[in-house]
Amino acid sequence: MTLSLFDQQLFEKVVLEKFPGKTEFSKTEILIMLNEMTKAEKYYPRGVLSKGGKYKVFKYFVRYCLYRNLANFDTMLLLTGDKGVGKSSFGIMLCREWCSLLGIPFSPRHHIAYSNSQVQERIDNLPRFHPLLSDESVNFASGAEWAKLENRELRKKIAQVRTRHLFFILCWPMKVNKIEKTYLDSFVNYWVHIIKRGVGAIFVKDINPVTDSWRLSLFKDIGGFTEFTGIDKVKKKLMGHPNFWYIITAPKPSEDFYKRYLVIREKNIYNEDGVLTNMSRQDIHKAILVKVLQDIMVRDSSLSMKRLLLHIENEYGFSMKESELKAVIADAEMLIEKLKNEKYNLVTFKDEKEWKNMSDKNDPETEAGIE
Repeated sequence: MTLSLFDQQLFEKVVLEKFPGKTEFSKTEILIMLNEMTKAEKYYPRGVLSKGGKYKVFKYFVRYCLYRNLANFDTMLLLTGDKGVGKSSFGIMLCREWCSLLGIPFSPRHHIAYSNSQVQERIDNLPRFHPLLSDESVNFASGAEWAKLENRELRKKIAQVRTRHLFFILCWPMKVNKIEKTYLDSFVNYWVHIIKRGVGAIFVKDINPVTDSWRLSLFKDIGGFTEFTGIDKVKKKLMGHPNFWYIITAPKPSEDFYKRYLVIREKNIYNEDGVLTNMSRQDIHKAILVKVLQDIMVRDSSLSMKRLLLHIENEYGFSMKESELKAVIADAEMLIEKLKNEKYNLVTFKDEKEWKNMSDKNDPETEAGIE
């Protein structure tokens, strides 16, 4: 692993602080220095990191987490944000930077988990110090789902993940207080709330043993902000929270890479056995309507993708890429195919309760009487 100029300077500062005048070091002393490098804020005050490029903090933060793991710690990072704000993209770029530091390729097939079973498999089989991005953490880390047997077992496994020193990232699509308390209080070390695409706020865990680790109640005192609030104003507000550390800007994944990721993601999500339990009747109806549109397009040769996109833009004032429309159609295809394979009746659902009852038939915990 090659150290950047920033890291070399940090290392020199640590040596001068801990072992002045020494030129040869034992293994224990090297571990001490690596551990000290995780306290870089002590050597580089907050203002220093605001200089030196758009992604300076991003690169520094990933290095910081890596040095922390090398010093026999573990790192779990929580990513939150509104739907569509780019949590997966943000997590992917964190993992890619981590892999770059280790000198290994990043693989969506191996470094991303799309289901509970895949999280367990990755924990068991990924090499030590590799990244692991959980793209669907709501499946196991939700406070509403904590009692499920598979989630309890997974929680035990994650509690033991420290020995593997993985860079574990949870993508969380809901409010932070909806996450199961054990994850938030005991497992998560850093929390990045994505304010807008590519821009997030880093919060650091409070290690005072008797206080709320994230001081959630204090957020009401800093005032609100919306999607139209400037980043500088948001930062000024967040600096009033004791757990706030930095505003972080992440690079954007290339369009080609993101397309390949989406293909892998969709295949994995719809291959998961319990996927239908998270689908509402409205989701099914929307997928069927998209499939009906595709059927019409196949039968009517004059109705091309480009003509459809032009109609959407002219009629509704919404610009959509052809790749995005194809992704919506592919998503509907996979869901309908899953329904066909499961032999669900798409016509006779009377209400949401009946749909839930049908979905629970494949849930072994429901059969066992577990609420």
